[in-house]
Amino acid sequence: MNKKAIKDPWISKEKFDYISHVKNKLSYEKWIEYIDAHQDYFTWYEDTKNGIFEKANIDKIPKDFKEKVLKNLDKTEVQAEFNKKKDYYEIVINYNRELGIIGTTFMKPITKEHLRRLLDMANYLDAHLLNHGNEIIDEKVIESLE
Repeated sequence: MNKKAIKDPWISKEKFDYISHVKNKLSYEKWIEYIDAHQDYFTWYEDTKNGIFEKANIDKIPKDFKEKVLKNLDKTEVQAEFNKKKDYYEIVINYNRELGIIGTTFMKPITKEHLRRLLDMANYLDAHLLNHGNEIIDEKVIESLE
């Protein structure tokens, strides 16, 4: 596998072709435990500048968008690697409570270190780190990446 072929990996208890087909959910409680134990790297969305603003102005958010905003303020999203120059976090990780799966978004090239962090999270959650939902990324795969 080539590192460039890995795009926004997933964490799931099982491989999947469609996320809606995932049957075994990740533990929301263990997700919170993991992030709380790694606050040196991850920042809960509600603790970011945008999250604090949204919390303070929740009554001004239109009804159509309020539910989505409230979900993000409920320990379902973390961010990492703040880019001061561009004024945003370059990594966003979301826990989907309905599906019990974790998705990632990278606004920068993925490194082996990023994959190791995600694999550590997946291992803590008794899950797999997946590329495209159906290719397992383990330590052996990470080491073999170019």
